[in-house]
Amino acid sequence: TCKIGATTITSPFNFPVGTSNVVCTATNGVAPDATCSFSVTVNDTQPPIVVCPANISTPAATNQCSAVVNYTTPTASDNCAGATVTCSPVSGSTFNVGTTTVTCTATNGVSPNSTCSFTVTVADNQGPTFAGCPTNISANTAAGLCTAAVTYIAPTATDACEGARTVTCLPASGSSFAKGVTTVTCSASDTSGNSNSCSFTVTVADNQGPT
Repeated sequence: TCKIGATTITSPFNFPVGTSNVVCTATNGVAPDATCSFSVTVNDTQPPIVVCPANISTPAATNQCSAVVNYTTPTASDNCAGATVTCSPVSGSTFNVGTTTVTCTATNGVSPNSTCSFTVTVADNQGPTFAGCPTNISANTAAGLCTAAVTYIAPTATDACEGARTVTCLPASGSSFAKGVTTVTCSASDTSGNSNSCSFTVTVADNQGPT
C-alpha cells in the first residue's frame, strides 16, 4: 500500500500543486515490512485569468488640466487558488489630459503573473478664461469728424492646460469708431480647439454743432 501521510492512495491519483511524499509499504504477514518512498512534484504553470474594464473617457475637471478617475479593479480567476490583482495607476488617481494606460497584474504567488490593460482618456473641453473684459467706453467724435480713435487695453486670458493665451479683439485698439455704439469682441483659443470670448461696447457721441 502507498500513502501520503495517513491517506492511502492508488495509482492513478490526482496530486495537488506542490511536492507530495509517497511512502509505499510491502508486507507478507510474516517477515518485517519493507518500505520505499518517492516524491511527486506538481507545478502550477497556468497564470491567473484577468479581464480589464473597458477604456474610459472623461472630461477634465472644471478649471483643471486633469481629472480624478475611479474604476472597478478587475478580479482574477485561477485554476488552483485565489489570485490578487493590482493596477497602476490605482483607481482614484489624478489623470492628466491625454491618454494614460492602466496596467493590472494578477498573481497567485506560484504560477507566472498575467496582465491586462485599458486606457483612461481625459479630454480638455474648456476654453481659456478671461480675467475680465474692459468696461464699456464712451468717447466723443474728433474735431471735424464723425468718428473717434479709441484705444483700450486688451484683456488677458489663461488656460488650465496651456497657461497664457493670445487674445484677439475686433475692432482692434486704436481703430476709428463711428458715431453710435460698437461692440468689441475679444476671443482666445487653445490648441485643443476650445475658445472663449468676452465683449464690451464703445459709444461715440457727436457733441459738435454744425460748422
